[in-house]
Amino acid sequence: MNEVSTIERGGSVAVQNGYDPFAAYGQEAANGGTFLKFNKGEWQAGQNSDEVPLGTLLVANMQELSIGWIRWENGSPAERRLNLLTSGVKPERRDELGYDDQTEWETNDDGDPQDPWNFTNELPMADPKTGTQYTFSASSKGSIGCIGNVCKTYARLYKDKPGLVPVMELKRDSYIHRKHGKLYVPVLEIVDWVENGSVPDAPAKEEDPQEEKPAAAKTTAGSKARF
Repeated sequence: MNEVSTIERGGSVAVQNGYDPFAAYGQEAANGGTFLKFNKGEWQAGQNSDEVPLGTLLVANMQELSIGWIRWENGSPAERRLNLLTSGVKPERRDELGYDDQTEWETNDDGDPQDPWNFTNELPMADPKTGTQYTFSASSKGSIGCIGNVCKTYARLYKDKPGLVPVMELKRDSYIHRKHGKLYVPVLEIVDWVENGSVPDAPAKEEDPQEEKPAAAKTTAGSKARF
């Protein structure tokens, strides 16, 4: 079974001393499969940034939501420091991660130094009909805010939905920026719940023997490789 369909049965998380990790993170604000992102008003998937239509429904594995840091090098993830939200482990502060010398940072197209560490949320998702796997990778302010809003909604509902997992619709919202005009932000709206384990296995992927696979990013103890 795939990662979304093998969540521990019961659909609940132990709450200690009234602390609910989903509610807490929602106030503050995978995995495997094809990476899903929101870019310039569009939901996009994979290396070719194929458009995923608005209104698409995906099942989300909230129990596997991970937060933390990814260090990028030469356009690829070189180190991952993420932990499951449900673990209760707080992300490290940026000043604890090293790589602080801006003279050694890579630069963008404008020649400005770019911090190699990127704060990231990763939410595993899957097509409820085909089992196709996705990981929503959120690192922009708007995308992380989207995850935060999902957490707030999920925190209100999941305890009354034992054995169920949420189905989310891919949507978007917009606002007017004083300098940049109309900007779009991603929205994930919980529109249904399905039985935990009802998502089919992901379709088998044929590997190209000539395809060069990127080296796996170094991963901290306690977190899972998501590539």
